[in-house]
Amino acid sequence: MARRFLWSICLLLGLTSQGYAEEFEIQAVGVKFAPMVVVLQPGDRVSWTNMPAHLIETIDVMVPEGTEKIKTEMGVDVSFVFENEGVYVYKCTPHWGARMGGVLLVGNPSDIDGIIDSYMEEIKKDKSLLPAKGLLKKFRKQLQAQGLL
Repeated sequence: MARRFLWSICLLLGLTSQGYAEEFEIQAVGVKFAPMVVVLQPGDRVSWTNMPAHLIETIDVMVPEGTEKIKTEMGVDVSFVFENEGVYVYKCTPHWGARMGGVLLVGNPSDIDGIIDSYMEEIKKDKSLLPAKGLLKKFRKQLQAQGLL
């Protein structure tokens, strides 16, 4: 009886396993995203706000394999749930020259250092990706500071 009562309370409060997804907000501030790096778990939601002169576009060679491309309309606040574990690099295409972009770490993919290194190799092949180099360096540094690398 007590177990059934506790289970009912958990359902009422949304404390079942499906209720643990977190929500993260990234704001466009000038020509930067804040925060630039977000660490989340599969099933978590990320919202980009304050986007009147910005858009989000994932970089094809810098997302987990099999991930659908994201490219939003200019000036629209957007929100996405990330299910695939991995490292995602995104940009604001009109402000890419000013290095307006960010990095999402979803879950705990194996060999994060290797993923970052492979993305750096892609930059060597395609100079249009050069703004991602600084993002990836800051990403690596932040993960090291947090003890995730």
